[in-house]
Amino acid sequence: MKIFFYHPSAHSDGFPEPPLGLGYLMGVAKKLGCEYKIYDQDHHSKFLSLEKMLQRWEADLIAVTFMTPQYYEAKRSLELLRKKFPRAKVIIGGPHATALPEDTLKEMPEVDALGKGEGEKTFAEYIQYLKGEGQIEDIDGLYYRKDGKVLHNQPRELMSSGELNEYGIDWDKLMEYGPYGQKLAWRNEIVSVYPIITARGCPHQCTFCDEGNIWQRKVRMRTVENVIEEVNYLYNKYGAGYLNILDDTFTLQKGRVKEFCEKIKGKDIKFRITATIRSAEEEMLNTLAGAGCELIAYGVESGDDEVLRKMKKRQTVEDIKRAFELTRRAGIKGLALCMVGNIGEDSKAVEKTARLIKEIRADLASCTIMQPYPGSENYTVCKENGWILHNDWRSWVPSVLKTQRFRVVARTDMMSEKEILRAYYYMNRVVVMNRFRLKYGRHFLVRGQFYVNEIIPRLKTIGLAAFVGHVRRLFMGRSSLARN
Repeated sequence: MKIFFYHPSAHSDGFPEPPLGLGYLMGVAKKLGCEYKIYDQDHHSKFLSLEKMLQRWEADLIAVTFMTPQYYEAKRSLELLRKKFPRAKVIIGGPHATALPEDTLKEMPEVDALGKGEGEKTFAEYIQYLKGEGQIEDIDGLYYRKDGKVLHNQPRELMSSGELNEYGIDWDKLMEYGPYGQKLAWRNEIVSVYPIITARGCPHQCTFCDEGNIWQRKVRMRTVENVIEEVNYLYNKYGAGYLNILDDTFTLQKGRVKEFCEKIKGKDIKFRITATIRSAEEEMLNTLAGAGCELIAYGVESGDDEVLRKMKKRQTVEDIKRAFELTRRAGIKGLALCMVGNIGEDSKAVEKTARLIKEIRADLASCTIMQPYPGSENYTVCKENGWILHNDWRSWVPSVLKTQRFRVVARTDMMSEKEILRAYYYMNRVVVMNRFRLKYGRHFLVRGQFYVNEIIPRLKTIGLAAFVGHVRRLFMGRSSLARN
């Protein structure tokens, strides 16, 4: 069987990360003896066109995964792929398809089947079904068409921790056209970054997160030995010198963190992680630093305790201050991830967040607009209250620099569409100036590399008119959100 894997553009400004979901599915296809190709739009388009890759190629199955902002790009591409391979079956998956399976199938007539939730076993059984083995009704987690109707089978149970060790990414196919480069702002350079997932799931209940949509708030961990085996492969085969550990909660079990650090220490490998604020602990941070951890991304979200409570973040402003102080002492860079447009947040709360970012002296910070992604608690709340302003999925991105079609997705109980956008630009004045000065120096406007790395890619993404409007709002807006 021949399979064509496709990953639509994620508006990555030229620095995408490998689509690990498809990487795992290619690992399944490899085990089943299938022949396959992959086209990651944001990466492979640098080397060859989609049309050129598909020359003299006939696919029996097309597999596509996408998030909500990729919806229209996925739909457009599927229409083209269906014309190219009219007899091929099409299966889709990913966060958006999992959250809205029936709606997605109704809106995408090109699709034959949809895998809801964790995909490896469902995908494997669907391939076997297409080979004539088994019945489609017996494939758990599958939505499909029959006699003009959308039907679905019983839900797919999540794999156990032990089972995760049995599934691996086909790195050789992902790296076939070269490594994926990433901009490291704190180093002011572009390096090849290799993302890995050592565990799946997160036990926390943050209202803005759609994690429970697929992983059901259940944490399952690969063994450290299994993770190190993958790291060694990347290091020996590709010279991997930088890892991006994508786990939602890498620091959930401190003993596991210590074991990982002991096994990776001594290798010429640096890495970054994401951690919860309250997991920051001096001994663990020192262990991470000694093993090569350069950066920890923390979900700060807000500088207002009441907003944090409503978000179910289980952290306080004092917790945030402590985490960044401990991280700085350990010699690790701290990245503060913030949002505006949160439910229960007003302009005064946003100003508190801006003051907090300055106070904690975060090495890096980013600020996005809360998007009530399907599958999250916020999506349900916003939909029930009539706060969602439109369903143009192209605009469901967290930053105005990700698309030319950006529109605020939802108002809230406290802020209108215009107020949210104004808060976004207010916060980003703080964030952007801090980042540019760190990366290029105080006089960044006279540095040629600033324009090459920051300006030109964004012009290509959103166009001149939108970019000029963005800069005007960013640097010519009010110094305070207080109403005149």
